[in-house]
This record gives sequence, structure tokens and C-alpha cells, in this order.
Amino acid sequence: MFACGAISYLLYAIIVLLLISVFFNLKLKQTLTQREENESALIKKAYFNPLTDLPNQQNLEIMITEQIHRTKRHKKTFVLAVIKILNYHDVALRSKAIAEEFIIEASARIVESVRTEDIVAHTTENGFVILCNEYLEDDNSQIIFDRIENAFREPLEINSKTSLNFKISIGKAVYPSSGETGELLIHAATRQALKTL
Repeated sequence: MFACGAISYLLYAIIVLLLISVFFNLKLKQTLTQREENESALIKKAYFNPLTDLPNQQNLEIMITEQIHRTKRHKKTFVLAVIKILNYHDVALRSKAIAEEFIIEASARIVESVRTEDIVAHTTENGFVILCNEYLEDDNSQIIFDRIENAFREPLEINSKTSLNFKISIGKAVYPSSGETGELLIHAATRQALKTL
């Protein structure tokens, strides 16, 4: 009789311990999942533009440095382009929401115009940078820029009353002739984009 009671008590204690263990394992899993989500959110915030989800300036600098190392190893060149949406600030004066829609549409048109291996970064309010991720001759890269210009010919229809045209400027730089660092390449491409105004 006493042995039966002791066994029941022991079984009860084991079940309670198992339930406590399951509870703490679930809490630990929940904490780890939350930590991973927080880390992912922080990484996304640090390296991607919150409006367009494209790589930001900081992320781009890392990618350009990697591209320069690859290019040096293979003794090749690569093209970098800066695209300015010239009338963005005029649109922003109308409405923040419309300006956001305008820039999201601009980013989509650029991404659709480049090749899958190229990287598009959203680096300033109205500026994008394309890092051609394959070694291209100047003539071949012009095909991409022609596609981009064609993509912006159609206005953005916000609603039945609002139609917005895009005014863009493109400047390009070639590594290493235009510059041997990412900063110099972006500066050279930006200068060329502003010259075409």
C-alpha cells in the first residue's frame, strides 16, 4: 500500500518536472526566436533602405569593395551608375505619400531594367546607384542605360486626376579609370549625372 503511494507520488513528480521542462523549453525557444527576429530587423535597418527595401549606402560600400577585390584578381573593369530622380523634391512638396509612391515606382522601374546580377541601391532620397556585377564593355552597358531611360518615359498614374512624369539623369563611372575607390566612383558618376542637366 505504502509502495503504491510512493510510486504514484514519484510518477506525479516526474510529470510535474516534465511539464516544467516543456514550459521552460518553449519559453527559451520563444526568446531565441524573438532575438533572431530582432537581429534580422536591426540588420535590415542598418543595411537596407526602409522605403524601397533596396541596399542602402552602407551596404553598397561593402559590395563595391568586394567588387573591386574581384575585379583586381581578374584584371577586369566594371561599371557603376548613379541615377538621380530630378523632380522628386517637386513631388515631395505636394504630398509625402505621393512622393513615397513616386520613389517606390522609380525603384521598381530601375530594378526591372537591369540584369538579375546587377545590384541596385537606394542611397539618397532621390538617388540610386547601379553596380554592374559583371565585367562589361562600355557599349554593352549602354544597353542597360537605354532600357532605364525607356522605362521612365511613361508617367506614373496615381489616380484619375494625378499623372506624374519622371525626370531622370544618369551618370556612369568605370573602375579603375574613373576612380579606384567606391567613393571616387560614386563621385565621378554623380558629377556626370549633374553635367547632363
